[in-house]
Amino acid sequence: MDAVDSIRRWGEDRDWRGYDPYDALNSPFATYLTLDTAFGRRALTQVVKRSPLNLRPLLRIQPAYNDKALGLVASGYARLAVARADDTAADAAHRWLDRVVSDAVVDGTGRAWGYHFDVRTRFFGYAKGTPNTIATSFVAHALLDGLELLGEARFGDAAREAAGFLVDHMLDSDEDRSFFRYVPDERELVHNANLLACSVVARTSALRDEPLDERVAAAVATSVEAQRADGSWAYSAGPVGDWVDNFHTGYVLESLGRCAALVDDLQPVLERGFSYWERELFVPTGEPKPTPRRRFPVDAHDYAQTIETWLSALNWHDEAFERAERTADLLVKRMLNAHGYVDFQCGRFLTNRVPFVRWTTAPAFRALAGLELARSRR
Repeated sequence: MDAVDSIRRWGEDRDWRGYDPYDALNSPFATYLTLDTAFGRRALTQVVKRSPLNLRPLLRIQPAYNDKALGLVASGYARLAVARADDTAADAAHRWLDRVVSDAVVDGTGRAWGYHFDVRTRFFGYAKGTPNTIATSFVAHALLDGLELLGEARFGDAAREAAGFLVDHMLDSDEDRSFFRYVPDERELVHNANLLACSVVARTSALRDEPLDERVAAAVATSVEAQRADGSWAYSAGPVGDWVDNFHTGYVLESLGRCAALVDDLQPVLERGFSYWERELFVPTGEPKPTPRRRFPVDAHDYAQTIETWLSALNWHDEAFERAERTADLLVKRMLNAHGYVDFQCGRFLTNRVPFVRWTTAPAFRALAGLELARSRR
């Protein structure tokens, strides 16, 4: 409880504005520093992200709101509202959910969300504000929390509009395969993005007591069929993404768990995936590893998503609650900064203490609040 309250105070003192690991291209100097090239944009993004010194004030990058972060924060407040019968948390959840609904990109088929910075990765680049499946899925789940935990039908309506946008704009379906794209017009199959979108549609359909759209069930099958013999998933289908990491595996497992209510025969897939994840992506004392072959740097996002992933398995894994609690203890011990935010990464010899909202502090707030809610229900 103390950790959740500490993070809450830090966030509220800043109205949940903050920096992001990937916000380098918001610098007014970015065009000059990158020579306006794709390689330069990616290089600047990585230099600023990896620096243990916060270069953003020097580059005149301002703390800002991020809709995915605000969705995570709203979920955290909604969970605390129920766990503690806390009216102030409920009010905060309403405020931030209303904010993200008003921020949405809206067209005739639904709502979607993007990031507040230009993005340049090894796969593709896209402009700030471009709808993407990750941000849209996390905001949609926050809205569904608003429906389920706060009883507000308007948030459920907005979540259904988000599910509609994902199906109408992001679902790539043909004779060969069906999957949700990461961003419009890009055909890279990223398994965690695909399954996050599937989980939004599945959760929305389950709450309406409706069957799952056959095209969405086919998208689930696309990633299920990509599970390797050892239980793992590559990040993406192409050769550039032929690697495994901790928190993206957690996204996959949590999303499959949400789909299991409407898709048959997912339990063996989940069990193989959890077995691999726990065996290869953690050390014996329970700290997460970033990849099967690397111990450092450990990212706070790994801790937060580990808690969420274990909480998603409470109904079938006997040790899920204990594992979630153990991870929460480690997160607080290893990553919670004395100022109230969550450190970025812990290396073998150096901890990167740059404060971020979307990437570290908001996910930790939501995860710890989710654990508190699960504890209250026990």
